[in-house]
Amino acid sequence: MSGSTRRFVLGAGWVYAHRWLERLLDFVALVVLARLLAPDDFGLVAIAASFATIVEGLSAFDVDKALIRSRDDDRALFDTAWTLSVLRGLLAALAMWGVAPWVGDARMADVLRVLAVVPILNGLRNPRFVTFERNLVYSKLAVLTVTAKVLSVGVTLALAVVVRSYWALVVGQLAYALAGVVLSYLLRPYRPAVSLARVSALASFSGWLSLTSVVTVLSMETDKLIVGWLVGVTDAGLYFMTQRVGVLPTQELLSPLQRILFPAFSALGSDTVRLRRAAAESISVLASLSLPAGFGFALVAADFVPLALGEPWAPIVPLLVVLTPYLGLRSTLSMTLPCVLALGHTRLLFGVSAIYALVHVPLFVAGTALFGLPGAVWSIVLAGIFYTYLNAWLLRRVLGISPVEIARQVRRPLAATALMVGTVAGLGATVPADALAALPRALWPAVEVVVGGAVFGCTSYVMWRLEGRPAGIEWRVAQLWSR
Repeated sequence: MSGSTRRFVLGAGWVYAHRWLERLLDFVALVVLARLLAPDDFGLVAIAASFATIVEGLSAFDVDKALIRSRDDDRALFDTAWTLSVLRGLLAALAMWGVAPWVGDARMADVLRVLAVVPILNGLRNPRFVTFERNLVYSKLAVLTVTAKVLSVGVTLALAVVVRSYWALVVGQLAYALAGVVLSYLLRPYRPAVSLARVSALASFSGWLSLTSVVTVLSMETDKLIVGWLVGVTDAGLYFMTQRVGVLPTQELLSPLQRILFPAFSALGSDTVRLRRAAAESISVLASLSLPAGFGFALVAADFVPLALGEPWAPIVPLLVVLTPYLGLRSTLSMTLPCVLALGHTRLLFGVSAIYALVHVPLFVAGTALFGLPGAVWSIVLAGIFYTYLNAWLLRRVLGISPVEIARQVRRPLAATALMVGTVAGLGATVPADALAALPRALWPAVEVVVGGAVFGCTSYVMWRLEGRPAGIEWRVAQLWSR
């Protein structure tokens, strides 16, 4: 195993470990809070947080990705990055204070004023900390995120028990941001200074990327505002929980890997042949994780939601059955973004994001207005099909990866997932209803997960052997197992 591969595997281990621990804490908090707070509380904070995200996104200047892609360690570069981040945070906070009187809900206005502190804190973070990520050293990031999450969850749950109010969610966000700032300097000592000496160096990469962020925020973060406006705050809470739970199966498997892919792809530099091979293999890896996770969760959603969140959240089950398989399919090409960024095609990325926004936003408004929450979710799926096409087009444009090559990479996980779904669905249909009723409530979903996972794993392995053991996740797992 080469040194770069070893660093990648070690970095992946750290990222997955801290990500899963962080999400476990989030899940525990979500289960507890779902029983302490009402959907209206979640909806109120979700809408206010969307306002905050949009305002912060409109002032976006993503210096972190520019620092990761750059191999320059000049102090002036990091001082400039810190200065720009602070200015961005202050600008976002002022804008949030300016928007607050116009939101039409006194409670939401107060929440927005308090949340204005978050972008200021985020802007004060240590810019030098990003060098750990650039060098695939994720142990420090694990310490920062897990410690901040423990503090945040502790504060949120303690307040929720005491006050039974949406303010517990708000203060928890503040605690997470504050802990992140303090820990970034404790783990990587650095004394920043005000400087704008390297603005041009950062702007050359971050300019189009910032515009992309603006378009993406307007397209993806306005959804809760639209739902709250068209169908009410309570339904906005149900929609928030649908998204929060719906991304759990795929996001927690893939986001750590996606985070590593950008610095790993960037390290390949101009070696297009190696980058193309790595990108193609990552499609197979992502599909092998996202497809069984997305479709599998849809199979157990009806049992999982009442068990984990309680009966009041049962209306989100049919929404999850539609959303999670789509997220599994969409995630197979989620390596496109880090690949395009590593090659520096930020202007092309902006154009694709703008085109997608022009399709997604009107479709989401129309679907929500006409059909409520089901229309909102189905509009996401329909627009997402177009988004997948755009990702495939990007891969062909920047690396010459054709749709035929994409299909070749996903055929094994797709076939294994289809057999998994058929087996689990057939198992549920053959077991008598009275036998199911006699089982402990948590046992049957566990049985479905074990059976589905075994069918998927065995099918993938058999197909891989029959195809001559090609490169892919099976080959990587076999290589690690042999070592």
